[in-house]
Amino acid sequence: MLVALLPTGAAAADTCDESFGVRLKCWSALAKEGIVSVTLDDEVPFDAKDPARGVAERTLRDNRENLVVEVPAGARTGGGGTALLLLAGTGWVAEDATIDELPDAARDDLAKLSLCGGTAPDDLEKLCDKVAAGPIKGKDLIEAADGAYRPPKSYPGSTDGESSFPDPLLVIVSALLVVLLAAFVLVIRRSSRAADHALASAGGGTIPTANSRAADEKTTHLRVEPAPRHGRRVGNVSGPARSAVVRTELHPQGYVELGRVLYRAVWAEPGRPPPAPGQLVDVTDARERDSDVLYAFPPTTGRHAKGTRT
Repeated sequence: MLVALLPTGAAAADTCDESFGVRLKCWSALAKEGIVSVTLDDEVPFDAKDPARGVAERTLRDNRENLVVEVPAGARTGGGGTALLLLAGTGWVAEDATIDELPDAARDDLAKLSLCGGTAPDDLEKLCDKVAAGPIKGKDLIEAADGAYRPPKSYPGSTDGESSFPDPLLVIVSALLVVLLAAFVLVIRRSSRAADHALASAGGGTIPTANSRAADEKTTHLRVEPAPRHGRRVGNVSGPARSAVVRTELHPQGYVELGRVLYRAVWAEPGRPPPAPGQLVDVTDARERDSDVLYAFPPTTGRHAKGTRT
């Protein structure tokens, strides 16, 4: 059970630690399957002699929505890391990190992918020109990218400019507590239903409810305007809820962060506005076995019990 609760993709990403070409192939393979998060703790040199890098770069470009790059405080990207940042098009960059100069060969590769040069959008072309001119600080990259990259200090709970992620053990313990609370709520409900049934049997009749009314009671039909829908209505959900952090707006689908990995999630409370980025939500797996999209709900303890949402 503990193994099942670990974030998917984290262990596989640890194996991408060889030459630049091998890393590109590994990252591109992971990006085709789902979200892959790359942290540039060390400089990544650009290998212009690897003939296979073009195929891997095209794959990353085609799946760039699944690639997230982080440059921690005080780190340097290296030429390969800078190229990877531009391939991803989004990520977390510390303001005091150093974004190294983009090599000419890497710029040529990105031009073939319409991410640099005259075939690229104006904002990407300007960004390529800036990083190709020489090393710049992360703060300058954030300003030039117009919101595509943000500092890690925007993570909830971070105060020193570095990323602040929950400890994996804490995530596992929290998930187990949610499961236990859900089971406790289920036991209480069954006990309450059994007591109501016994009371009704002893009295020989039915128990009046809040919806009961006298036969001669007049009723008034009111016309109610339909409430705005903010998300997708779902039926039964499976599995326990896990706590995640909203990273992009859920309209109704966006990204949440769970165990240092980004996942697609859809807001599953049509009657309530979705939370803003940085806030906590409860997430559960989708009913469809082959779906990689999570259901996101308001963070209410004991929300899920025996596959139903209350």
